[in-house]
Amino acid sequence: MTTIPRLLPYLTRKNAAEAGAVKSTRSEFHSPKSVPVGRNPFDTYLAEISRIPLLTRSAEKDLGHRIGEGDPAARDEMARANLRLVVWIAHAYAGKGLDLEDMVEEGNLGLLRAIEGFDPEMNTRFSTYATYWVNQAIRSALNKSGHVVRLPQYMGTLLAKWRQSEDELRAKLGREASREEVATHLGLTVHQTRMVAKGEKAIASRRATGVGGDEAQNDLLVDWAAVPMDELSVTDDVRATLEALAQLGDRAVTILRLRFGLDGGEPATLRSIGKQLGLTRERVRQLERDALADLRGRLER
Repeated sequence: MTTIPRLLPYLTRKNAAEAGAVKSTRSEFHSPKSVPVGRNPFDTYLAEISRIPLLTRSAEKDLGHRIGEGDPAARDEMARANLRLVVWIAHAYAGKGLDLEDMVEEGNLGLLRAIEGFDPEMNTRFSTYATYWVNQAIRSALNKSGHVVRLPQYMGTLLAKWRQSEDELRAKLGREASREEVATHLGLTVHQTRMVAKGEKAIASRRATGVGGDEAQNDLLVDWAAVPMDELSVTDDVRATLEALAQLGDRAVTILRLRFGLDGGEPATLRSIGKQLGLTRERVRQLERDALADLRGRLER
């Protein structure tokens, strides 16, 4: 279930607004620490990437095709043109347990994964697709550092909705809403309300046992904390996507599962899928496009 969000950007007709560009390749821009000595390395890195122009949609699409054909220069150019996106995303995790430079370096690895899996024929900008992978890479590094409260994504979504409802009811009622009022506002069952209580208890317990026993709230990172408020319905989207996916033909399902790594593996390239299924790369691309259109249509009914 946690791999389905990789697919979600391709199932909406609305592209996320571009916040900037992203990051580096396995060459000299792989690490923000690899810049020349003489001044603060990270400041030098930021200064250098700020001068790299962004890509137009058509240029991005052209690079995507060249990357699919195995062109390393195109891969490098796509990464360079998107360097700032990683920095922008990493800033959201400031104070969570790792230095900004380290988070940018980890995010850069996520960017490289996104470059390998991006399909330029889909109606999605690269930054929209890459954001998922960059966030995943940074959160994984933070998790390994021991500064993450581990909660399932569905729990994170529920807790975030709960907090949003608390704010809405506070503004409406002019006071703090009771737990029962919030649960009613969200239409939660007794079981779901108990889940919220357990989730809040887990966070409070982690905070109470933090370094010095007084760890500030923004120094903790719950595994779901980076989910934007306008994407809090991701669990519902995942459920609907799984149901719609089950209605597609076997070949379409196989292609989407391989292409987006829905079984937990790495997303496969069009060429590798073609070899497995005995199809040309372009035929796989066409079938993928048709399957996504079919899936999108079922979700919009």
